Amino acid sequence: MATYILCHRHEPAECRFAFAAWRGFDSPLRHGRALASCGRNGQAADARHTIFWTVEAADASAALGYLPAYLTSRTEVVHVAEVPIP
Repeated sequence: MATYILCHRHEPAECRFAFAAWRGFDSPLRHGRALASCGRNGQAADARHTIFWTVEAADASAALGYLPAYLTSRTEVVHVAEVPIP
């Protein structure tokens, strides 16, 4: 297993679709918490919104499997690992 960060981006007008995509989708991420810029006070109305999840998966494809199909086309999968900072 490896650690991945899923970085999903959408336009402000698409928030409702990004959140509705979870209905009926079975995932350990559902009903969980994520870091997101959606709904942040003071954010410019035209700024893209981003949601971040950290997941453990066998590979990048399996990591994307945690998300509903609507989100995957605009999600970057980044393989990460902890490193010591000198």
